[in-house]
Amino acid sequence: MNKFILIFFLVLLAGCAKEFNKQNILAVNPPVAAKIEGKHLIYISDKELNQIKDIKSEDCESWALNLKIDEPLRSSIENLLKEMFMDYTITGKKLLKSEIEKKGYESQISFMNFKSISKFKTERNTGKYEISLNISIKVENSSRNVTNEISSNMNWEKNIFLNCNLQDGAIKSGQKALDNLIKKIYETTYESVFRVVQ
Repeated sequence: MNKFILIFFLVLLAGCAKEFNKQNILAVNPPVAAKIEGKHLIYISDKELNQIKDIKSEDCESWALNLKIDEPLRSSIENLLKEMFMDYTITGKKLLKSEIEKKGYESQISFMNFKSISKFKTERNTGKYEISLNISIKVENSSRNVTNEISSNMNWEKNIFLNCNLQDGAIKSGQKALDNLIKKIYETTYESVFRVVQ
């Protein structure tokens, strides 16, 4: 009888356990892009994405929220660069404005200040989640520069009594936010390079 109770307990425990990190945000494919000519220097900050959580409710298993955004964001940017530029070099150190053209580059493009903000709260019977992805892009040469602050926001809502799992909702909305952010990065970078090099 004790063995039966032990087996029943283990099966029940296994059924209740959840794998919260079995899926996560993935790098996105870049949009079809017009190729930018000329030689360009790309700086991608090595400072890890700043993840800010503002969790005001314990509903929807909010304690399990664990998004891994830094690597998919960087991979998505690198995929976009391959699609956008005919000739580019990624560097770990920014050049001074006076050095850009001396080194043979038409522009230096810097991707910096990676940040994500996750907010979750409960209103009546509804869990409400919002994610914001933010990045700064600076395009410059010796005579001109353009700096842009780009953000992408997505929301998710679920009744807290209907299988509400914040990790799942955050992945879905985070994936959409990343996809939208990459499109904005493409549009903004393309326009800024055109303004700087003309």
